[in-house]
Amino acid sequence: VKFPHPRKEEIFVSRSNRFLLISLLALGGIAVLLSIIFSRKMTRPIKALISASAAIEEGDFRTRVAVSGDDELGTLAYAFNRMAQKLEVQEALRKKLTSNIAHELRTPISAVRGELEGMIDGLISADKEALQSLYAEIGRLKSILEGIEDLSQAEASSLTIRKVDLKLHPFLKSIAERFGKAFMDKGVTLELFCDDDAAASADPDKLSQVIINLMSNALKATGKGGRVWLRAVKDKTQVRIEVGDTGCGIKASDLPFIFERFYRVSKGGLGLGLTIVKELAEAQGGKIGVKSIYGEGSVFTLI
Repeated sequence: VKFPHPRKEEIFVSRSNRFLLISLLALGGIAVLLSIIFSRKMTRPIKALISASAAIEEGDFRTRVAVSGDDELGTLAYAFNRMAQKLEVQEALRKKLTSNIAHELRTPISAVRGELEGMIDGLISADKEALQSLYAEIGRLKSILEGIEDLSQAEASSLTIRKVDLKLHPFLKSIAERFGKAFMDKGVTLELFCDDDAAASADPDKLSQVIINLMSNALKATGKGGRVWLRAVKDKTQVRIEVGDTGCGIKASDLPFIFERFYRVSKGGLGLGLTIVKELAEAQGGKIGVKSIYGEGSVFTLI
């Protein structure tokens, strides 16, 4: 039996130790490198959330964070984006409401102030007629505030939509029956046409409000002996709801603006009804359109 030479054995042990040391250092370095990489990967979305939170704190509600993966951090990022979106909508509504209030309240407030100054200076007597004028202006202020509140709720409705599957025939029939007497009293015929299998995914309360507003406008626009119809037609890919009338119609010059807030086609009202209809329709993923011939009637279509 031959035994290794002591010198060769020493060299083998030395090289083995060196190899083990190099392997240990290499594996340790790789482990440290991987830990840095993974820690940065884990902390990057957290830092992004912290930065986005700071931006929202400063009033920048457009800030969003990237959603990566389906893990807990991805779920947190998704929830954060939803929160930021709702805050952005609420901030936009607040600005719109402030602007609308300042615009619409200026005229009646100026009128009330002018009359009061006239009474103080003795130029206007504080008799019953003057007080009734002030009372009328205050009533106008109240109507404006209520209308703006309704518009604000309509614009915010996208945050509270609760869609269900609706069979339109019984739904529309119920609405038509509720308003049958009002049409009968004015001498206007109300007709209902609906496909038996017509159905829609919508919020019942919001859709009801849209149809009621359109029917009310149609009744106002239609004189005695006229006709208003409510129709739901099922096409190949969608359901179309129509509210039409044989009333006074809308001028071609007014048509592009009738859904704008505070735009009045005729005297009276605040010019908010159709704006509310548009907001409620779009909040449910729908669209509202109109065709009208001045002097012959109008047809509003909800898709």
